[in-house]
Amino acid sequence: MAETLLEQTRGLHEDMEHFERVICKDLKQETKSHKDKLFQSHRVRKRLDQIQESARKLIKIYEDEDKARKEEIEALGGEDKVFSKFYDRLKEIREYHRKFPNHELTEAEDDTPLLKEEPHVEFTGEEGLGRYLDLHDLYQRFCNLRQQQQAGKGGKKGKGGAGADDDGAITRVDGDGAEVAEGGAGGAPEKSLEYYEYLTSFSDFSSLPRAQRMSKGFSEYLEALLAYLTGFYERTQPLAQLGRTLTKVEEEFAPRWEAGQVAGWEDRGVPAAPSASGLELEAFSSAEELEILGADRLKEALTQLGLKCGGTTKDRAARLWLTRDTPLEKLDRKHFAKGVVPPCVAADPAAAAKATAQARAVALLEVKVRKMAELLVNVIADTKGKVEKKQAQTYEEMQAELAEAEAEVAAPDDEEEDDFVYNPLKLPLGWDGKPIPYWLYKLHGLNQEFKCEICGNQSYWGRRAYEKHFKEYKHQQGMRSLGIPNNKMFYEVTKIEDALQLWKSIQDKAKGDFKPDDEEFEDASGNVYSKKTYEDLRRQGLI
Repeated sequence: MAETLLEQTRGLHEDMEHFERVICKDLKQETKSHKDKLFQSHRVRKRLDQIQESARKLIKIYEDEDKARKEEIEALGGEDKVFSKFYDRLKEIREYHRKFPNHELTEAEDDTPLLKEEPHVEFTGEEGLGRYLDLHDLYQRFCNLRQQQQAGKGGKKGKGGAGADDDGAITRVDGDGAEVAEGGAGGAPEKSLEYYEYLTSFSDFSSLPRAQRMSKGFSEYLEALLAYLTGFYERTQPLAQLGRTLTKVEEEFAPRWEAGQVAGWEDRGVPAAPSASGLELEAFSSAEELEILGADRLKEALTQLGLKCGGTTKDRAARLWLTRDTPLEKLDRKHFAKGVVPPCVAADPAAAAKATAQARAVALLEVKVRKMAELLVNVIADTKGKVEKKQAQTYEEMQAELAEAEAEVAAPDDEEEDDFVYNPLKLPLGWDGKPIPYWLYKLHGLNQEFKCEICGNQSYWGRRAYEKHFKEYKHQQGMRSLGIPNNKMFYEVTKIEDALQLWKSIQDKAKGDFKPDDEEFEDASGNVYSKKTYEDLRRQGLI
């Protein structure tokens, strides 16, 4: 027989209450290690998903689109043969539970297996159970994009936005569409990016050229980076509502984009084309005369116009001479640098809309990546610390650390450490929770007790703690209660009577108009100086 709708409803409600009890019991468990906290969060997340699944089924039953639930309730409430129908239904329910004993009701269920369940969460060796990020693949991908940008896609003169100048330097296009020399005979090549530097700046895209950010490869890189960061966050923080956070980011992004307030994308992907080169080309009669200006000046003028500035001096002069009689709107697109929108294209609504849509998609990905970097700021800091530590480790130390991490992952949870610490001498505990060595205890004088009556007979163990307490709030409050200033004169004074007598003697000397600063000193020649002047002259050997 099929399970009745009413029985399904009762069972689903029971399951939801059961999962709620399991969640409460699980959260009451004490979690000591990072692994325990991670598994507990994933268990709770699994129970919440089961509760939501049961709730969806209940909603569907209560909506009762096929009226089956209503008919079933009416059948139970008929006027004729009420008891016979009731016992018939009771017999069906008992028969159902006899066939499916796993669904039998029990007064007290054993939730121990659920509370000790170890969810399967995949982490790489570099991630260390979610403590660190593993961005090595994305780092290599980003380095490849940089190399492609430096060499240009195809890297040949006259194609793309990059080329070789007459001095052999390779150029790239900067954020404004200008080509910047990367290296060659006239300059050093750009420094390679280290993994530590990548961890510091992987969410900062302001220094990247616009041409690189608008490329298809960079968009795919951003999608892969965002997918990894969101996946890592969901694996380490399963109870966080990441979907809502990213949805809110998109909602806040839309009005900022329309207003041109997104950093680095104020022009919304369609920059205004330049119109003046800063040179009066009418003063020249031919392109050969322009060559007199030199390669650097021609390059500067071409950059202002958004044109390609690679090639020899003759090529640059010829390219600039085209703008003397031909407006920028009528120039061929091949003359413009990569990443610069020609005026003819900018005037085309379809082309401008396409460029804007592409730029908006890239800008949204960048904003999401920056948000994920904010959420994972502590993990990023720990990852950077691990990279720094790894750079200073030997191979043997790396192997020992790896073995220790594997042992931690393989250690069963039921092997709990003994909380009892054998400490018959009552030595202070160190950073590892164990008593410090006795020789260190004696070295720091922690066996010596110093009492301060001003602090209410408080005991301080060790000379260091005793000297430090004179600047602490408790001692200062005690001196303030006695009406005595807490200055150098009362250093090492711990008895109330001694402090009051010293304060009284200081006040008596003050009444006699005696001030230490009024002391006078006389040299061998009979000259009289103040104490400060005399000490300065004597220290310099002048008297």
